[in-house]
Amino acid sequence: MNKRGFYVFLSICLVMLLAMLITACQDEVLEIEESNTYAWQKYMNDKEYEEVKEGMSYLEVVQISGGAGQEIDNGTYEWNDEILLTKGYRLKFEDDVLVKKEVVERKGNSKR
Repeated sequence: MNKRGFYVFLSICLVMLLAMLITACQDEVLEIEESNTYAWQKYMNDKEYEEVKEGMSYLEVVQISGGAGQEIDNGTYEWNDEILLTKGYRLKFEDDVLVKKEVVERKGNSKR
């Protein structure tokens, strides 16, 4: 095998490994959400938000909250408040590491 062939082979292996890791993470998130007794438990509450610390991975945050956040921007996820729908918990990840967290106040969700 020549040098170019080796690099092509190595690139294919890396892509396959990355795909397997992404699939494994998605499966684990689904498993966490399905373990909740109630659907609203996949959202976040104040206590869970306080447990979340900068430096945690996305999967660690999912384990604390009981569910996946909704990606609203590249690397920024938001969890609804599980009790009142008047705020959201917005978390920014860079390279799968939490770098910023904030509470976003919402005005009424009524469509009336």
